[in-house]
Amino acid sequence: MFSENSKPVGLKKVNSTVILTIDNPPVNALSIETLNAIDQALDHILAEREIKSVIITGAGGAFIAGLDIKILLSLDEVSARNFMHRGQSIMQKIADLPIPTIAAINGPALGGGSELALACDIRLADINARLGFPEINLGVMPGFGGTQRISRMVPLCNAYGMLYTGELITAGEACRIGMINRVVPQGQVLNEAIKLTEKIASKRQLGIQAIKQAVKLGKQLSLRDGLAVEAELLGKLCKGEDVKEGVKAFFEKRSPVFHD
Repeated sequence: MFSENSKPVGLKKVNSTVILTIDNPPVNALSIETLNAIDQALDHILAEREIKSVIITGAGGAFIAGLDIKILLSLDEVSARNFMHRGQSIMQKIADLPIPTIAAINGPALGGGSELALACDIRLADINARLGFPEINLGVMPGFGGTQRISRMVPLCNAYGMLYTGELITAGEACRIGMINRVVPQGQVLNEAIKLTEKIASKRQLGIQAIKQAVKLGKQLSLRDGLAVEAELLGKLCKGEDVKEGVKAFFEKRSPVFHD
């Protein structure tokens, strides 16, 4: 059962979408409690079969302003490594959700905030949002997957520039380099994310799931093997009546009604 106002993470259903809201005032820093709550929330989402997409956003004026840096004071080499593995596993859990995930970046997404956003499939950002990896200013580096995901997503020169300097970039610049999909007018990012999930929900859900599986598996394979995965998944989609419905609806100039 989803509750609307639990801290530090709230879950709310809007039609077939779940909105996961990080709510750890004042800036939604990733404390140990918050990380554990995100992990538990993801388990709840996985157990709900009727959910078609997930939106992750922040409460108040921030998305996630990074890790609760007081944690760093308690870490030595071994505990730091174990803690980063824990954070990485949660980010990967987001990336591995079998349904579309959208980051609605409503404010600063710093360090762990950018790392969490990069684990989502699609990223929309408020025009006033700032993104980046300021960890080097503390003498450390991203540890929840930031170095790996940003370097696979944007040109290496841009990735190195952000990581080396710790400087933040605007939503517009993040869009220009391919870190986010779209910049949204102030205060509208959650509404735009909901509209996007509604559009996705109108499609054949087995097709959406197959696309995500093909992309995810293909990134780990050679092009030849990835093409084989794509063909196999498409073959499975051609079973049943929904393909006929899609083609029929196209010729009849109406929206298809899918059943699987």
